[in-house]
This record gives sequence, structure tokens and C-alpha cells, in this order.
Amino acid sequence: MPIYEDKAGIIWLGTGGGVSRYDGKSFRNFTTRDGLTNNDVHAIVQDETGKIWFGTRGDITIYDGKTFTTLTDKDGKTFRNVWAMIKDKKDNIWFGADGLGRYDGSAFTQIDQMGAGVIIQDKKGNVLTSIGGPIFLYDEQSLSDKKPHVTVIKTKYEGRRNLPFGMLRANDGSIWIGVDRYSYDGKTLTPSILR
Repeated sequence: MPIYEDKAGIIWLGTGGGVSRYDGKSFRNFTTRDGLTNNDVHAIVQDETGKIWFGTRGDITIYDGKTFTTLTDKDGKTFRNVWAMIKDKKDNIWFGADGLGRYDGSAFTQIDQMGAGVIIQDKKGNVLTSIGGPIFLYDEQSLSDKKPHVTVIKTKYEGRRNLPFGMLRANDGSIWIGVDRYSYDGKTLTPSILR
């Protein structure tokens, strides 16, 4: 489950029973009774206006400090099964739901139909996603395009059972990928052995 520190230093903890907010002194819990659309919180991110976005097993809910709002697209549809979210270096919000989407502060773009269980941004600004098996690298130079240029990075496994449950950018810029201890240096996907 996600742990997120916002710009004010508040710690947000996503759980299967809602979200907890820790201000350094006390906890406050939020659930569907308070306005979350679903208590199973998988992702948390803060946008450039200071609002907190919660990706849940249900929809995306945005908290402005007082009220919760369910996010919808231009057609009034919600984004279901939100497993991952990030804010990229240009303040766009990327989210993996029943499809991979991007919000630039004023408009939504559906990037693909596949979605994403994990999303990170590398040192160069590329966005990496995975839903199981291969990793999709969206080139930094085309991130604002309706269809960013994507490179598919194959792993030795395919299928949802091998979903990388985590990707992390290390201080040296390499990407560590869960499941089979791969590292990615921007050019090569290498199996890593930890001792």
C-alpha cells in the first residue's frame, strides 16, 4: 500500500480500509463515509495546486483539504481500478486504471488501453510502466503528445502473474524492477543478484 509525503510534510498512508493522514502529532482516517469512492487505496499523489489524488480499487478521488471529488473525463466517465499514479517533471499526472491516462492540468489523454500496475519516471524524464511481463518506456521528448513514442522492453516472463509489483529509481539513475531483481540503466535490462 502507498505511503506519500505531501509538500507540507504530511504523511498519507493508503490501506485496504481507507487512507490515514499523519501530521506529525496525530492520525486522521478517511473512508467512504468521508467521501472516498472506495476504501481500497492503491496510489497517492499531490498535484501542483496542492490537491491530493487517491487512486482506489474504485475511482480517482481528489481531496482539496475539505471535500472529496470523484474525477471524471470529458464524457463524465470515471477511471476504474486505479493501481498506480505519478506526477511527472512537467506536473502531468499519469495513472494506470482500466487504461493508461495522463492529465495535464486541463485535459485528459488516454495513452493506451492496457493500463499500468506500476508507473515511474526515470532520471532522463522517460515514463516507465508495466501491467505484467514487458515494461513500456514512454520517451520524454514525446510525453506531451497524444500518442507518446513507446519502446517495449521485454523481460523473460510474460503475463499478469509476473507483474512487477515495484519499480524504483536508484540514486545512480538505474531502475530496479521487482519480481526477478532486474536493473535497468537506460539501455539494458540486466538480471541482478542480491546477496
